[in-house]
Amino acid sequence: MGEEKRNIAVRFFGGAGNYTAVLERLCAFILTENPTEAAVLEWVKSNTRATSDGGIRRRLTFLEGIELLETDTERVRLTQQGLTWLSETDPAVLYDLLSRNVRGFETILEALLDGPKTDAELGESIAAAHPGFGWKDASGPAQHRGWLQSLGYVKRSDGVNSLTDSGRELARRQTSRYPDLEQGEYYAQTALEDAFDTSFGSYIKGINPRTTDEGELSYIIVKAREDGPYNDEIDGARFTYIGEGVPEKGDQQLTGANSALLEQAERSTVPVYFFYQPADSDSLRYEGLVDVVDAEYVRREGRLVYQFTMEHLEIGPAQFEALSESVAGSSEDDEPPLTDDEDDFTEVQRRVRLSAFPKTVKAAYDAQCAICGKSRDSPDGTIDIEAAHIYPKRENGRDTVRNGLALCRLHHWAFDSGWLAVADDYRILVADRPDLEGYEEFAPLENESLTLPTKTEHRPHAKFLAAHRERHGFESP
Repeated sequence: MGEEKRNIAVRFFGGAGNYTAVLERLCAFILTENPTEAAVLEWVKSNTRATSDGGIRRRLTFLEGIELLETDTERVRLTQQGLTWLSETDPAVLYDLLSRNVRGFETILEALLDGPKTDAELGESIAAAHPGFGWKDASGPAQHRGWLQSLGYVKRSDGVNSLTDSGRELARRQTSRYPDLEQGEYYAQTALEDAFDTSFGSYIKGINPRTTDEGELSYIIVKAREDGPYNDEIDGARFTYIGEGVPEKGDQQLTGANSALLEQAERSTVPVYFFYQPADSDSLRYEGLVDVVDAEYVRREGRLVYQFTMEHLEIGPAQFEALSESVAGSSEDDEPPLTDDEDDFTEVQRRVRLSAFPKTVKAAYDAQCAICGKSRDSPDGTIDIEAAHIYPKRENGRDTVRNGLALCRLHHWAFDSGWLAVADDYRILVADRPDLEGYEEFAPLENESLTLPTKTEHRPHAKFLAAHRERHGFESP
């Protein structure tokens, strides 16, 4: 690679969407024939519509610039990266070469995460991300997009570009604030400090909560040692892990570390990275993300300990983040389905979304009850606000903020039991049952306005509200 990244991704032969098919054949020819440049020129002319030696050389120079080929006065050869790509034909290998050597590829994927865009709009996104970026011609963005099409990351219809499933996954990995470690690999402490951009001090403790600059929990690193004092039983998909506090100090206390894992047992709000350290190694083996499915304060070997039940998630941090963010919904979701399709998510994915639902809903309503507008604190400092599904979870109601309400415990019960409902214009409705105990308490709420989230896309959708009214016998207002 040169001193600076390139601004332009040169078109290749075969047309947008087919670059890699022609490139694979060309690389196979170079590998088997060890050709001169003149022989390569002839091969291209015989196998594509190209006729200009200058145009072909410009493309070969581009392939050399992204470290796929190397040339000298005698021969054209594949680099080691070129050999790797040809042997695997993995789009990720070629994308890595393109994005490391040419500006704008990451920007295009990130821009398309926000929705479909034309080539001109993609060019505007690149220009905004790289001040001073100048295309040599108006087709510059199309040259980037053509490569992404050929790699299977972008699709195009009626002049508009959007991400494929694999493109969306790649874009989310790129924008994820979490490192994507390789499961089963060993990492030294310095390597993990670089990956997580943090310092663990003299050694990595058993439970390591990490927070953002704003003080919010960001992720947790959990380590088990083969020669540790807790005899953690970590075999199998589900295992137990003992909390923080060594035996000589007696009963374990509710430290910040134990508290962080307890919170994850209630709902998975952040990734929990799990590592294992063999007795004869200073490095840690990455075991993947885990879900804290249960927590108990139990007596074990004469003292009280926090015993956590953990289960391997078998998903990466980017997918965890994407599943959590999917609960926030979309302003484009004009007619959402009432329920989640059973085939939309695996059991693990559904569990992550369900765990993210309470946090997302409470945050949308600023931890205030949507019906009474209050936010009560219990004596231990816990906020008495719960996240309610409008169309119930037991009926496979969707885990999306637009199917949620933040409610105090009383009004959560009243909403679920059918005392209260909400009109499409967000007026509170009260069941017409003056003969029942409780009516007088709820009657003053009739026609009061719901306290709504600031963001329109977080407000309850009429489809869920109507389904709730129908379930409890309210007439549509």
